Amino acid sequence: DVQGDAVTDADLASGHVPDVHDVPAERLDAEDLERAARVLVVARAGVLAAEVHPPRVGPIEDVKCAVRWMRAHAEELRVDPDRIAVVGGSAGGHLSMMVAYSSDVLELEGTGGWSETSSAVQAVVDLYGPTDFTTPYGRTHKTTTSYLVKSYEEAPELYEQCSPLFHVDATDPPTLIFQGTLDDLVPVEQSDRLAAKLESLGVPYWYDRLDGWPHTMDLARPISERVKTVIEAFFDEFLSDDPKNATSE
Repeated sequence: DVQGDAVTDADLASGHVPDVHDVPAERLDAEDLERAARVLVVARAGVLAAEVHPPRVGPIEDVKCAVRWMRAHAEELRVDPDRIAVVGGSAGGHLSMMVAYSSDVLELEGTGGWSETSSAVQAVVDLYGPTDFTTPYGRTHKTTTSYLVKSYEEAPELYEQCSPLFHVDATDPPTLIFQGTLDDLVPVEQSDRLAAKLESLGVPYWYDRLDGWPHTMDLARPISERVKTVIEAFFDEFLSDDPKNATSE
C-alpha cells in the first residue's frame, strides 16, 4: 500500500508530522500522490525528506513521481528544491539508488504527473540495497525473480535496466553506503562493486562497511545510532550551501 497523509501549513510551522493512514493501493498518479505521499520535513538545514511506500507496479516510476511532486511543491513546503535526498534500506535502498542514478532515463520516468519537473536528487543514502541483478546472486534470488516476474534467461535486458550499477555515471549525486559483511540476503560484494564504480568515476561517496553485521543491522541500537550520526554528517557535507567532495572507506 501507499501510505501517507497531508502536511498543512500549521504542521510545517509546528514541526508536527501527521499520523500515517492507509490509502488504496493504486498506481500513483498526480491526484493520488497529492494525498498519499508521506512527507517529513526536516527543520535543520532546510532539507526535505520523504518516505513513500509504493504499490508493487512500477515502484521506480512512482518514487520518481514523488520526487517531482516534492520539487513542484517546494515553495509551499518551504524547502529547497535543489537539496533533495533519497534514503532507503534493502529494497528501499535499491529504489533510492535507481532514482538517484537514472534521472536521465526517460523510460523510467513514468506518466504519474509533473513531467516538466526534474526527478533528479542531490544525494542518496543506501542501506544494504542490491545493486546488480545480473550477477549469479541477482539472477537466481527468489526476491529478484518475484520482483521482476521474468527470469534472467527470458529478459536479461530487464535485469540490467533495474540494476542501479548499470546507471551510474560521473554526473550522479554523492552516495552514502551502509553494508554489513555478514549480510546473507544482499551480499557485501554488491556494495563493494558499487563503491568501486563510484570511485572509478569520481563520484563522491562514503562507504560504511561494517564487519560482522548482518542484513537490517540498523535494528540494533548501536548501529541505528551510528547510521543516524553518519547520515547527518553526510548531509552536512553534501547538502550544505557549499558542498565538498569526499570519499571515505
